[in-house]
Amino acid sequence: MNATFAIAGATFGEAVRKRILMVILLVALLIILISPAFEPFAAGRGARTLIISFGFGVIQLAGTFIAIIMCTGMIPTEIERRTIYTILSKPVQRYQFVLGKFFGAVGTLGFMYLMMGIVFLIASRMALGEFDPKIVRGLIMFFFQSSLLAAVVLFFSTFVSPLVNYFLSGGVFLLGNLLSSFLETIQRNPEVTPITRIPVQILTVILPNFANFNVQNPIINPEQVLTDELAYLVQTVAYAIVYIALLLVASMLIFNQREM
Repeated sequence: MNATFAIAGATFGEAVRKRILMVILLVALLIILISPAFEPFAAGRGARTLIISFGFGVIQLAGTFIAIIMCTGMIPTEIERRTIYTILSKPVQRYQFVLGKFFGAVGTLGFMYLMMGIVFLIASRMALGEFDPKIVRGLIMFFFQSSLLAAVVLFFSTFVSPLVNYFLSGGVFLLGNLLSSFLETIQRNPEVTPITRIPVQILTVILPNFANFNVQNPIINPEQVLTDELAYLVQTVAYAIVYIALLLVASMLIFNQREM
């Protein structure tokens, strides 16, 4: 485990030194910080809706780009630079290398979300005159969403090039956000045949359901109440952890069989 944490620490240090990731973070922080300037364009409850939805949108977008850009090159870059040989020549197993890379990515995402969350809470306090604790819940869910996406990207990085990984991961993220609502639409339509419904149901099981983590609407609109909210949040987090574990196992098996 010491090797895993050492790799995680090195990965975190390398990630926070990447200019493109810092640029994304700084731009997101700046946009969130100036979001109270949009308050005059909405009055009353509209101001709250505008500020919170705008902040959540920026944070989710930034977290998505950070997860994809950060993880696509984690393993291919080590192979290209041949530093992987130096690492694996030490008492480091391949599974420890994969785990270390993922934990380093999650640590980086945690740092990024912490920074964006603090600025978002300050900006919302400036605009609305009070701290909304529900914002923290939304930030946590987006963090797990990005962590799940990072696991997907890391999985693809074990056998495809970074360029292909960008499109694969982006496509999986988009489909994972759209399939749930698409399946609900199909199920409500009695005219849809099983030939159409069954493939969509299979896809919703195979692909990670990123839409489950989009809990910003009940936060923005208090009249929308989640049924048994705590159970829903626990179930969603558990889903992310189980899916991440499966992806990591698959990543380690593939990477273990890969020729260097």
